[in-house]
Amino acid sequence: MFDAVLERYKFDARLRVLLLEAFNPIEISVRAQWTYQLSCNQGGGEHSHLDSSLFGQNYIDNLATLKDDYNEHGKKVHEYDFEDCPTWAISEVMSFGKLSRWFGDTIRPVRKGVAGHYQLNDEVAGTLFYHLATVRNICAHHERLWDRDFTTKLSRPKTQMGSFPNPRTFFNNAETGKLYNTLVMIAYLTNVITGNSDWKQGLVTLMNRYPNIPQARMGFVADWQKLAIWQG
Repeated sequence: MFDAVLERYKFDARLRVLLLEAFNPIEISVRAQWTYQLSCNQGGGEHSHLDSSLFGQNYIDNLATLKDDYNEHGKKVHEYDFEDCPTWAISEVMSFGKLSRWFGDTIRPVRKGVAGHYQLNDEVAGTLFYHLATVRNICAHHERLWDRDFTTKLSRPKTQMGSFPNPRTFFNNAETGKLYNTLVMIAYLTNVITGNSDWKQGLVTLMNRYPNIPQARMGFVADWQKLAIWQG
């Protein structure tokens, strides 16, 4: 019994490290795409985050929180006053959770532009970024992850997911709050962002290294390694 508990503890720790490795390029990429779509494609310019016409009903509250965060932390890194700070620099002050909230309150053409970079629907991207921020916080605070049932569920792509013709087959559509569905989306995003399959191969290796972990409690589907998302 003790050996089984210890094995799951070690597995969970290594799984969290693996996920944190994935979040680094994901955060950088989403932050860059959001800034680009706001500043360039929508003509918001250098200080697009100060243009209220690009955002929705939560703009005033989000801006006030951002100003507080910048004055407390960001000004130590950037020499700008808040009103003069360009969007690319201000976005670096945002945690991934706050970035996901800003993304959700941004006008739809921007959201569609960001989502389109990852060949996803903008509604899927919105729930995905918010969900990933929750998972990232769990990893960063060393909380138990592997068999968690998430309340912040992500929307599974139905048709638009890169070149995959039927992405719904990749997911556990019965237990939508399990970690497996999250891992599918992280594997997809890291492949798109980095251009290689190193991360998902690392996950496969980790799962094979711990064969006694009850994968069903994580939401893994039968023969998951044979699915196209995990190939190559």
